[in-house]
Amino acid sequence: MAGSTDGTLSYRYERKYVVPFHMLPNLGAILRRSRFGFREIYAERDVLNLYFDTPMFRFYHENVQGVADRKKVRIRWYADGPLSGKCRLEIKRKSGLVGAKNVYPLTLENADVMGLRFLEELPLPDDVRFELNELRPTLFNKYKRRYFLSADGRFRMTIDHSLHYSHPSVLSRGGGMGSPDMMAVLELKYAHEDDCDAAYVASDIPLQLSRKSKYVTGISAVYNC
Repeated sequence: MAGSTDGTLSYRYERKYVVPFHMLPNLGAILRRSRFGFREIYAERDVLNLYFDTPMFRFYHENVQGVADRKKVRIRWYADGPLSGKCRLEIKRKSGLVGAKNVYPLTLENADVMGLRFLEELPLPDDVRFELNELRPTLFNKYKRRYFLSADGRFRMTIDHSLHYSHPSVLSRGGGMGSPDMMAVLELKYAHEDDCDAAYVASDIPLQLSRKSKYVTGISAVYNC
């Protein structure tokens, strides 16, 4: 899902809402009844992420402190299991509510994610390799995602639920569920030029806007921050 569906090489607004557990079963119906006619466009699937940060967790602290311009680095794949086969490196940059990401497809086999030279050995452009030079794996998370699109195609919603967070070493040991998150996350995503109409979309969502970050939540859970 490239281009407009995942934010690749284009800036978009991202608004997040925390979904209480009791609302999750009805959330899809609420979106479909919206005046914007959201419909589910893909089958639900597992999303797995391996996040990277500096040894001092700079990305984590910048997010907690609300730094406007910040970065997130992760490897994402969709087949439940160890990090191997087709996946993608994502470098996500965010300024306030606006974000974009660069995506680099990868094919890995039996990745040793805790190896000190893991990032150095990835087949990446030299400038990207330099940017990742000081980073190391800090968090593994997994969740289930549902995808919705408005009738006019301008607004996208994703529902992430059944979230679990683990230390990245679990990937070398064959996986594991890790710490659960009892909250789900709804994300509203749209292009910069559609910001004026986004308030009308948001008014149909019976949830409060939140700064919920799955990375921050996971680091706090795994490292007892």
